[in-house]
Amino acid sequence: RAPVVLAIAGETSAGDAPGPPLAPSAARAVMTGAPIPPGADAVVQVEWTEAVSDREVRIMKPVAAGANIRRAGSDIAGNSVPLRKGHLVRAYEQGVMASLGIGFIAVRRKPLVYFIPTGNELTEPGKPLGPGKIRESNSPVVTGLLRREGCDVRSSPITPDDRGLLSAAIGGGSGCDMFVTTGGVSAGRHDIVPEILADAGVGIVFHKVNIKPGMPLLFGMRGDTPFFSLPGNPVSAAVTFLQFVRPAIRKMSGDPDPGRKEIVRARLAAGIVKKDGKRHFLRGRLENLNGEPTVRVAGVQESNVASALAAADCLIILPEDRRDFAESEYVETEML
Repeated sequence: RAPVVLAIAGETSAGDAPGPPLAPSAARAVMTGAPIPPGADAVVQVEWTEAVSDREVRIMKPVAAGANIRRAGSDIAGNSVPLRKGHLVRAYEQGVMASLGIGFIAVRRKPLVYFIPTGNELTEPGKPLGPGKIRESNSPVVTGLLRREGCDVRSSPITPDDRGLLSAAIGGGSGCDMFVTTGGVSAGRHDIVPEILADAGVGIVFHKVNIKPGMPLLFGMRGDTPFFSLPGNPVSAAVTFLQFVRPAIRKMSGDPDPGRKEIVRARLAAGIVKKDGKRHFLRGRLENLNGEPTVRVAGVQESNVASALAAADCLIILPEDRRDFAESEYVETEML
């Protein structure tokens, strides 16, 4: 019942031992984080009390048994398994392990990925552009995404469309767990990466996929080592990385759900018409419109327009079995 005046039987601070048992109709001041003394079965917040004297306190609010007490095992119960094999260890998981007194665990080592940008037209940042040349911009995107997935990365210099130089570049990745290249996998006369990979003993599993952008993607295996050759257009490289390379890295790292994505269902701000039967990944921007997630196309949707990726926060996924998508229709969006 409350209000009631109780005798004060001392104080317990955080880090103190619980102290002697508490008699009925008595109270002890306990600080947040302090252990509950034997015999006590509830805690009332100090805000709901007032001092009567140095030896008595008035309780202004009734409390039920068990109120405001954190019981042993309420976070992690005995015989429970808080972290299982394949669990990604983030800062939160490190906190759980620290609370259990665990300072070291066995983990998968980081995959070592060898990245090769290819193309006669490419120029490194900081160097002057000659006639017909463009800046090589896939390296920071692909290596950044690889590192975000926990990989260690070794990079080759820009490799021209030359058989000898490409073969040498692939040979430079000895000991790596995965190879990723950009460029040289389309249908042009100088798109020779598939031939070079085959000559290097890579078994081509597939070449070309029914998506836009990113159709020329190639995937192969040499023994246990996967090879991904991404298209050279910047948006195509980013999209195929997210759809194919990222799940492979997570699978190699022991992730039990390597294909997981952060998907948000949103209404289309405007209708969209596709011209083909491919699965499209449009760069989009989510917003809250009248309390509902709404997505609109962000920037020009050509595969060479890297600035559209910088303007986007999601990919609008349009399935291959439809071509017309109406305004306000729900679609899936994949967060970038």
